[in-house]
Order: sequence, then structure tokens, then C-alpha cells
Amino acid sequence: MIRKTLLTASLALFTLTASAAPTNLGALRSWAAKALASCPDSTIALDPIEEPGPSGFLIYRLTEKSSDPSCGRETFLLFSAGSGQIIIGNILALPLDNRSADVRVADTASSLMHQSMTASVGAFPLPDGLRAVSITKQTKFGPFVYHGFLDASQQFLLVGSRGSLYIDPRSSLTQSLGMENAVRRGNPKAPVKIIELSDFECPTCGRAHKEIEPLIAKHLAKVDYYRLDLPLFENHEWALPAALGARAIARVAPSKYWAYVNFIYGNQEAVGKSPSFTEVLKNFCEDHDVDWKRVEKLYSSPAEKQSLLDQVSRAFDNGINSTPTYIVNGQILGYGPSGKFTIDAIKKAIGVK
Repeated sequence: MIRKTLLTASLALFTLTASAAPTNLGALRSWAAKALASCPDSTIALDPIEEPGPSGFLIYRLTEKSSDPSCGRETFLLFSAGSGQIIIGNILALPLDNRSADVRVADTASSLMHQSMTASVGAFPLPDGLRAVSITKQTKFGPFVYHGFLDASQQFLLVGSRGSLYIDPRSSLTQSLGMENAVRRGNPKAPVKIIELSDFECPTCGRAHKEIEPLIAKHLAKVDYYRLDLPLFENHEWALPAALGARAIARVAPSKYWAYVNFIYGNQEAVGKSPSFTEVLKNFCEDHDVDWKRVEKLYSSPAEKQSLLDQVSRAFDNGINSTPTYIVNGQILGYGPSGKFTIDAIKKAIGVK
């Protein structure tokens, strides 16, 4: 399930043509393969761009193709030969007028997303003169923030993930995602680390859970497993409340957390027909001897709700905006309609045929 975001928006605001002089193409292609979602029979092409763009960067059109049509991506890769900095994402040309950068960014984002948005540009420059940008929109759950970068010329907004050619993107992904709210199981010393990002209302996530959960449960000694909520709340009505319920149960009754996960994924249709997710959560707590009043306090907390929105924002910053997404030893995997590619990758990682 993919939602429309600034990361998945049209590239039409910045149209370029290819040139013929690649720089460090092999190293850049290898880095991109580690940073992008791994897809079945994946091929990655980088086509240099000859027209001027963001200050200080070489620009490439990045295309990942796969035998799975639901996997793959077309976007831009920007590389600074001076600092080694890389950005993978969209390039949005800003209006050239006398308004402040904040206003021009907000105007561009609002036009693209068909919704009023505000923007704030960081005061201190990053490498290559970039400045961090926060773009905020109001949702029924609270403010949601996209992040990007303003180039040194202040003519282009870059929205995507950022890294360095000299640092393996798989090693920095976990830190960038923020794992403080992940629920962990398995063997902390296991060499295989798997992160699941999923949405309780997502039908594909439900099917994935039925396939992968028994596999993980049977081989807990071989895997260090984490689960992070990624509720696509603008498409799924009760995904965010369900995630808030999971966070609350993880704090109040951690031994019941996986029972809750199994219950929600095993009853998605019935949950969807319930007039109130709060009642679903309350009934689960009562049926499983979980202190409802303590759960309700966390479930209803504005601070917890904002923390969850911020967690979703961090996933988007890393180009993860579809569910389910599994990350095996730092490598993002494209799930696809059947999940066979991901399931086979997990089996291979833990040594199961």
C-alpha cells in the first residue's frame, strides 16, 4: 500500500535531459543498490544530467527496474564530488521571486499536495550549503512533518534520503529510523537483524503476518527481530488508533503485545466493521487481563500521538512509505503482491529452506 507524499509525487516540476559524462558511476550505482529497496531481478541505471540544477551537485536520473512491476523506482540521485554527499529523491524547482525561502517552499509544497502547508528553513548550513527544511501539514491526528533540503542557491527543494558515498547506507538506516519505539523479540546476539514496518489496517500486512510470523516464532534463536508501526493514516481510518493501542500495550503489558498484534491481523475485517476502535482495544484489554485505564491514558495521549506521527515521518525521510516493509541486516526489501521475494530472503538469512 503506497500513499501519495512529497517523496512519491510527480517529477514534472523538474525535467532534465541526459548527458554523456558519468562520474564515479560504478560506486554510485553500488551505493544506490544498497540504499534502495531490493527487488526481484533488480537492475539499476544512472543517467547523467547535463542541465544545471541544485548548486554543488552532479545529477543523475536513477531508475530501478524489476521483474515485479510493483517494485522499482524512478527518481534522481544527486552527488557532491567535493563532500561525497548523496541525496536520492525528488528535485522541486522553487519560484524565482523576492519572497523568503520559507514562503516559496510552502507555496510549492501546497501546490503539489493540494493542501495548505507551512515551511521552515534551518538557519545553519549543512555540507555543500544545504539547509534542512521542515514542511508541515495539519491532519486530523495533528501536525505531520515532511523533511527536505534547500540547495545553496535557494532555487531547489530536495525531498529524499541523504547519506555519504563513504558510509554504507545499510549501516546508518537503523539509527536514522529511530528504534526507541520498536518492540523487540528473539535473540539480541543473533547475527540476523530484521525490522518490520507495518500498518494494522493494511490487507497485505495481514497476509504477510500470517506467512512470516510462524517462521519467525519458530526460529527466534536465530534472529534479532523488531517491529515498528507505520500507519498510513490518510488512507486507513483506524491504522493510527491501532498503532497507538499497540504502543500502549507494549508499555503497560509487554507480555501481551504479540497477542495483540496477532489478534488485530487475524481480525482485520471484524475490526473494520466496528463502530469504534476504542471499543475494540478496550475489549481486548478486558479479555486479556490488561489494565484498561493505564492503556487508555497512553492511547489518548496527545504526546504519544505526536510521537507516532514523528515516527512515520522518519520512515518517510528514509524513502519508506509503503507497507509492509521488511529490512534484513540493513537492506530494505520490496514486498510485492505475493511477498515471495521477501519471504525467501528472510528464509535465506536465517538458514531455512
